Amino acid sequence: MAYESPIFQSSLELFGHAIEHFNRGTEKDRKFVILHLANAVELIFKDFLLDLGESIYKNPKETITIFGSIKTIKDEKNITIPFLNKLELLIDERNSLQHRYGFPNELTTIFYMEATYSFFQDFLKENYDLEIDKILEDFITPEDLALFQLRKVVTKNELDKLLKLSKVHPVGALLSAYTYLEKQLSDIRDIINERIPSEIKLENRIRFRIMRLTNPDFLPRMLAEYEIELAEKDKRKLYELRKLRNQTAHGREEPEQKIVAEMIKFIKGFEPKIVELKEKVKKNPIKLFENELKDKNNETPTIHIPNGE
Repeated sequence: MAYESPIFQSSLELFGHAIEHFNRGTEKDRKFVILHLANAVELIFKDFLLDLGESIYKNPKETITIFGSIKTIKDEKNITIPFLNKLELLIDERNSLQHRYGFPNELTTIFYMEATYSFFQDFLKENYDLEIDKILEDFITPEDLALFQLRKVVTKNELDKLLKLSKVHPVGALLSAYTYLEKQLSDIRDIINERIPSEIKLENRIRFRIMRLTNPDFLPRMLAEYEIELAEKDKRKLYELRKLRNQTAHGREEPEQKIVAEMIKFIKGFEPKIVELKEKVKKNPIKLFENELKDKNNETPTIHIPNGE
């Protein structure tokens, strides 16, 4: 049915409206992003049920709920719904916003936008044989589509996209750039998880440290332990970047475009040190935990002797 279906059209129109609000990024816009995303998902489920030959009415005046749609698709039709756990959170967020005063923060909005975009990407391809990026061309302007796509940073060269984005959406550009940096640290954590022995990885202190490796606060220490020089000005810049990101993410500050562009250029210039760090971690993945392992080897077991024995 797809394009001919008014429900399909309404679903993609709502997703397009969500992207338009997402691009603008004001506090009020963020609320509409959540509302439109959840409604878009609900309608695409109902359209899909019609394609399956199912009724979407539970009585002559009322259609089934989104959870009713999910139950039929997943349990009765045994069809996988991608990113369902995140979509369920999105629905709860939508319901909360409808019944209380308040606005989601920037990070929350990015989380749900990325989850919903990924859902539509997989769901439309699998069940409609349609490409979401191609479909969106019919529902939002080329300018809004281009602006939305600027935020999908995958490689360091694509940080240049964020420099362009910072001119029209400094908040989104800053948060996307910070997410890119966190992704590089996540890659380092994955290297360690893959290469160190399980018996080491399961040690409580080591497991806890591995979990925290994606936090940029630990980056200076990692560089120091692998003997990669880090200038004091770069340490200060990392601290300023984290502070600015936190203030922005929690709505306490709207960063100036000039400062955001400066931070993005810093992250791009910092990339060679990240690459060097990854290579050294591959060669010696347990170096970060040598002190913990040394302490463990030096531990003297204590023997408890009960009274009277």
